[in-house]
Amino acid sequence: MAETKTKETAAAKEVKAVEPKVEAKTAEPKAKKATKTSKDELMEKYLQMVQFVQNTVGNIENDLKRVSIVLSQLSKFNPEKPESFLEIDKDAKDFFGETELKTYSEENMEVVEGKFDGYFMIGADQKKYPVPLNYSSKTKLIPGDVLKLKILEDGKFIYKLIQPADRKHVRAILSKTEDNKFIAMTDDGKSFFLNQAAVSFFKGKPGDELYILVNEKDDSAFAAIEAIIKK
Repeated sequence: MAETKTKETAAAKEVKAVEPKVEAKTAEPKAKKATKTSKDELMEKYLQMVQFVQNTVGNIENDLKRVSIVLSQLSKFNPEKPESFLEIDKDAKDFFGETELKTYSEENMEVVEGKFDGYFMIGADQKKYPVPLNYSSKTKLIPGDVLKLKILEDGKFIYKLIQPADRKHVRAILSKTEDNKFIAMTDDGKSFFLNQAAVSFFKGKPGDELYILVNEKDDSAFAAIEAIIKK
């Protein structure tokens, strides 16, 4: 009898119930909520895109006009009087500009030169660099102005106007678009986009008289504010 119990005890030790292992569930990462872009931000981006496209088309049209004029002058070249080319060359430089935009490194910083188009600086590397509204307002930038951008090691942008475009003063009336943006309306019916920060600085209101600066040679849709005369 004792021998039987001993065998049963030994068998019980050998046979053990294998309990299933329960693996701890890894908590699934919560999906990040998409950041909503405000209507004002979307409208600002939309207007910037429209302005960029309009300026690009305007620049292309102006370049075609310049090329046409230069080709017309080249056809007047007299091989018997090679010195006549000097006048053609001078006119070509006036049309296309002698400024050669550059990009280079200087004292642990990157330097990019480019032209202002109303919202961005189009660099020599063909990249678009955003120009702060406060800076363009204070400096009264207009499309065609040549800027130098210094990009510091910490990512800070420092702009400097190095070659202003030819300007002319135009009288206009301050108006508002349907999307609540200020524009300048001239006596001959032309409209110009304005720096909204500049309008706020001058505390302009629809109907105010203002004097704007526009590019004298290029037919751009953007203007800088010289002064606002309260009505």
